[in-house]
Amino acid sequence: MNLRGVDLNLLVVLKALLEERNTTKAAERLAMSQPAVSRALARLRLLYDDPLLIRTPQGMEPTARAQALLLPLREILHDIEQTFSQPEQLDPGQFEGVLRIGAHTYVEYVMMPSLLAHLQQQAPNLRLHMVPLNADYERQLDEGVISIVINKQDEVPGRFRRIPLFEDKLICAAHRSHPFQGQVLCIESFAKAQHLLVAPRGSEGGIVDDLLAAHGMTRHTPLIVQSFLAAPFILPYAPLLLTSPARVLRPLMPLLGLVEFETRFALPTFEVSLIRHRRDDNHAMLNWFESELHLWCQSQRER
Repeated sequence: MNLRGVDLNLLVVLKALLEERNTTKAAERLAMSQPAVSRALARLRLLYDDPLLIRTPQGMEPTARAQALLLPLREILHDIEQTFSQPEQLDPGQFEGVLRIGAHTYVEYVMMPSLLAHLQQQAPNLRLHMVPLNADYERQLDEGVISIVINKQDEVPGRFRRIPLFEDKLICAAHRSHPFQGQVLCIESFAKAQHLLVAPRGSEGGIVDDLLAAHGMTRHTPLIVQSFLAAPFILPYAPLLLTSPARVLRPLMPLLGLVEFETRFALPTFEVSLIRHRRDDNHAMLNWFESELHLWCQSQRER
């Protein structure tokens, strides 16, 4: 389509109509007359060759085509508005908002204690709200439920940016009374053992199970829990192996009487990343937060 013949102001009207689902309310929002909005809707219907909004006893309902247009419209118009905006000047010391971060308990335990102290030196009024990360993190970011994600995520869709932060590795541990105490585990012995599995998103499997599957093996998991932090506290009461991030397990091992098992095969490492929406590339607070995360990660490496 040749955009030279298209009035792009119609997109602003279409967005308002899809969000309000009422020509009168859309007109009020746009400071236009109701007949002008109706004429714009008629032009949009011709442009898209689709009714877009259909009158029903419950009000105007969008067609399937219209529903699919809403999210791209929001992003396109937001990006256009950003081109006219002056770069935001931000003093972190004056910021009093809430930053919502999608993450699992791993991030809360490993990062937040020292990171919060680090951030409060620069932004004492900043509030961090840790939001449970569900399987559909893309929708959470798209809809603004969260501003960033901190998670193990190797690939992301093109509308997001993934910024590596730090690495962690998996280790295998159990209570010191475990029958395997003192053994170096081969992959066959590891697979035959009883395991405690952590599934933050509620689904079984993971990088350890992928490793076993590559050798034609599976493991038995009589207990599956949600939290990496809760799992170590179960080991003193059950002869189970737990394969979990070293940054979680090692600080708790002396407290709980746990021992680490050496393995004859390499357990996986993984990378924790920051994930942001590209529409926020010029968001001053998020840019500041990202830079502070990098400083924090550097301080952890230097320890």
